[in-house]
Amino acid sequence: PAAGGTAPPGAGEEAENVISLQNITLRYGEKLVLDHFSLEIPSDGLTALSGPSGCGKTTLLRLLAGLERPEWGQVQGLDTARSAFLFQENRLLPWRTVGQHITDVLPRSRRGELSRWLAFAELDGEEQARPAALSGGMARRLALARCAALGGDVLLLDEPFAGVDVERAARMLERLRELAVPVVLTSHQAPVLAACDTVIAMVGPPLQRVLFYR
Repeated sequence: PAAGGTAPPGAGEEAENVISLQNITLRYGEKLVLDHFSLEIPSDGLTALSGPSGCGKTTLLRLLAGLERPEWGQVQGLDTARSAFLFQENRLLPWRTVGQHITDVLPRSRRGELSRWLAFAELDGEEQARPAALSGGMARRLALARCAALGGDVLLLDEPFAGVDVERAARMLERLRELAVPVVLTSHQAPVLAACDTVIAMVGPPLQRVLFYR
């Protein structure tokens, strides 16, 4: 993305078009991860959350998905029941084929979309393969395709391109963009960040936003 100002959108006509975290506090035991943390995330395009390992990015993503409950504060502009979440682990089932991993999340009326999602993941011809036969990058692409095929009002993706080569990641980012649903992802990879519409750089814990640019 092109560098812009350090202040996030949220004023004027853009104020209604954001996912808003307001005064969030969350801790794991004695570890304070979010301390009265507030942030506005665009509810369109590709938004990347960037920061060092352990700063709280994954916790923030889990909070958006409704997988974590804050001690204090609220999330607005997002229906967690209508989100799709990609974990850092692929969570593939060793006894299911590549094709079955996709069709398992498709309603009967959409079963004809299998070839579309195999192409999305660049796994054409691998429909009958099982996870043990896939490389790490192939398995990650399958997990991402399964998440995207499940769909929803927003895709929340934790390190979606870990182990995926730069060229494929760039192509898959464009396919994500073509889905025309908001995507919020975490990444350490500079080419992935450069391809996103918005990047929010953070440090922590406790998590703090240090830069916002579009």
